Parts: sequence; C-alpha cells; structure tokens
Amino acid sequence: MFTLLIDIKTAGEATYRALAGVLAGYPELLCATRDGKFTQRAVSVIISGNRAKDVIASDTPRFAGIDGRLGDLESEMPAHLLPLISDRWSSHFRWRGEGDFPEAERIKLRRIVRKAHASGRRVRFWATPEKAALWRELREAEVDLINTDDLSGLRKFLTP
Repeated sequence: MFTLLIDIKTAGEATYRALAGVLAGYPELLCATRDGKFTQRAVSVIISGNRAKDVIASDTPRFAGIDGRLGDLESEMPAHLLPLISDRWSSHFRWRGEGDFPEAERIKLRRIVRKAHASGRRVRFWATPEKAALWRELREAEVDLINTDDLSGLRKFLTP
C-alpha cells in the first residue's frame, strides 16, 4: 500500500472539503470507509497539518485518515481513521543524535512504537536531526516512517 501524506497549511476545514471532492474522483485507488466499513485499496491518504478532525471523521464516504499526535496514543478512534501517529521529535526527546542515546529515552521511544502498533497505527517523527545515529535508533525501535530532508544521506544509510 502506498501512503499519500497531505500536509494542509491553509484553513483545515475548507481545504479538506475541497480535497475530499478531488479524492472522491478516485474511489478505485483509495482506501475508503463507507458506513463504518473500511476497504483497503492501493493508496492510503492521510491528512496532516491543519487537520479538520471532526469534518474528516464525519465524512461519508471517507477517503482519508487523520495524522495523530502522541497525545492520541490512547485514542479509541479506529486505526483506519487515525492510522498514523506523528509528532515533533524535539517535543518529546532531548537526544539530538550525538553521543549515546539515553536509555530512558530509548525505552520511551520503544514504548510509543509498541503502543501505536498494538492499536494498528504507524509511527513517524518529524523535525528529527539529520543524523545516521538517530535514524539507526528509529529503525531499531521499528518506527515506520523516517522523515528527512536529507534524502541522499538517508539513502546511503538504508542501502547496504
């Protein structure tokens, strides 16, 4: 499955409503929820940024999910509505990829991933330091998506 993460930077509700009309034109490609029943297809759309959570949640049919935050780890929303937990790295961790990763932070990271995965959600951190040591910790903790602006550096890291 391909994930299309759409980061809304303008007014969330108006932008989502316009986007929902566009997404509705591709029902054969997009994961969808109709009458509470989820159908998986080739593309999973996730709305990040200015998320109009109530509007998205009540949309029917719905062709997009919501990008959650760490505060949503305990959410009872179904995973098809809240399929991803994303947050700013520096809001939750002090380590910046240099020196040893503090064990307490390593435990915290792995607990976050385990809890999200137990609920059927994936995990992503954004604004992470562009360091191989940090990418290694994310990979070892089974973080699902590594966010980076250093695509060539990450490619070198991931390529054996």
